[in-house]
Amino acid sequence: MGRVMKMSKAVIVVGVWLTARVTLCDRAAAADGPVLPLPDEDQQRITTLFGPGVVGQALPSSPITDASVYFPLQERVLTYKVTSGSKAGNMQTLPVAKGKRPGGTPAWRFELSPSLAGFINQGPAGDLTMPAISDSGEGVVVITTPANPFVLNGMQPGETRTLAQTVSVNYLDDPTRQDYSGSLESRYTYVGTYQVTVPAGTYSAILLRLKYEGKVGPAKTTDTAYYFFAPQVGVVALISQEDVEAFWVVHIDTTIAKVLASVN
Repeated sequence: MGRVMKMSKAVIVVGVWLTARVTLCDRAAAADGPVLPLPDEDQQRITTLFGPGVVGQALPSSPITDASVYFPLQERVLTYKVTSGSKAGNMQTLPVAKGKRPGGTPAWRFELSPSLAGFINQGPAGDLTMPAISDSGEGVVVITTPANPFVLNGMQPGETRTLAQTVSVNYLDDPTRQDYSGSLESRYTYVGTYQVTVPAGTYSAILLRLKYEGKVGPAKTTDTAYYFFAPQVGVVALISQEDVEAFWVVHIDTTIAKVLASVN
């Protein structure tokens, strides 16, 4: 009996040692990852829209192995402070909500603004994509095919993936009506990892950038969206369009930036 207890204790000790070793190895691997300075063009735009002191030093970056770590698929309410755009200074409460489809499959939605909702799909490989954005203020839904990447597994620090996409703008009151459509070339980049300080706290956050160029309806479209994701938290800062219809159809610049103030 005494020998069995000693062996059990030895197994526990070895197990704890191995767990600690794996954790330390994971941390060491992250610490050995590349440190990618923010490109000057991005730095200038981000500082202009967020203000100084939000995005700080570059940190070691690791490959994305689990997209849901950076955008947990959990219902919660996030409150953001708007730092630029027509609503600068305002606070916006933007939930991550779950609906259901036949068979019980969850359907996730991330509120990008009080009138914009991005719909999140998790593919078989765990990738998170955004196939559609609804603009309830203008009564339209914008659908991109293939879907816009949100967080993709397997992305390496500094990697860029290029997509050829089609875009359609449909009316919510008459979904079969499609007055505007077009095509885009989109470049999705894992820019790197940075220290991000927002009212909710200071985070080590990866930056994913999506650049669009193309033509939808009468408008030639060029835009850059930025999303900073912190592990186990989600989007801690973002720069995107506030008015989807105005941007896609007539290309009125409605860029808005916001930073995380609290999570509930």
